[in-house]
Formats: sequence, structure tokens, C-alpha cells
Amino acid sequence: MQARQRRSAGSPMTDAAARAFLRRQLEAHLCSLGYSCVHARRLALPVPQIARVSPMRGRIAYGETVLRRDLQRRRCHERLLNLSQRRTRRRSTIQLFIAVAERDRQGLEALLERLNIQNRIRGGHVHVVTVPPAAAGARPRS
Repeated sequence: MQARQRRSAGSPMTDAAARAFLRRQLEAHLCSLGYSCVHARRLALPVPQIARVSPMRGRIAYGETVLRRDLQRRRCHERLLNLSQRRTRRRSTIQLFIAVAERDRQGLEALLERLNIQNRIRGGHVHVVTVPPAAAGARPRS
């Protein structure tokens, strides 16, 4: 228990707080692109962290948050592969937005290329959203 407290004491944010921060930033980004309606249909497993629909065009967008720790986890790799390969009923691609901290962007892009999710030929429906670190004086929203 004390070892866990010591490890988290040095980090500016816990994993839960960092993931919540990335999620809020990603939701704001999706809203700025016009994805405002919550996607209410039944979703296949695994369920994405964020699912939105553009009311104007009817396009579906999924959102995921990735922390530095997740880059090494097989479960994260499988989620990203699964979500990036999903299609609509009419076989069109579903936009996938992945929020990641600035310092972890290169690691995520290398992972996406290694998993053959995003490369120079394909992967135009997968977008990496870089989130700058939280301001030191910013208070978390409740």
C-alpha cells in the first residue's frame, strides 16, 4: 500500500484523473467538429468510451483515451484494433478519435503503425488528438 502511495505521490495526476481530463478534452474536440448527439443504438463489444453522431451528416464517431501505461497493454491494443476495423451497416468507416497526452503522441503513433491501424496508405479514419498538459492552477471539474 505504501509503495503504491509513493509511486502516485510523484505523479501530477492519477490514472483516473488523467483519463477523465483526456476524455473531457476529447469530448470538447468532438463537439467542435459537430459530433454532438450521443449515439444511443446498441453497440458491439467492446463499447467505445465515447460514441457520438453528427446530426448534420449522420456520421458516427468513436472516442478513446490512451495513457502512457496503456501503450504497453495488450488489452488496449486489441481495443484499438477492434474499434478501428468497425464499419457501419452500409460498410463505411467509423471515425475513431484517440486522445493522448502530448508526451505520449509519438509512442501512440508508433503503436498504431506497428498494429497496422494507421500508415501512409490507410487509416484516414483514425485521428490522434494531442492534449496539452493541464494548467498547474486549473481545478478539476466535479
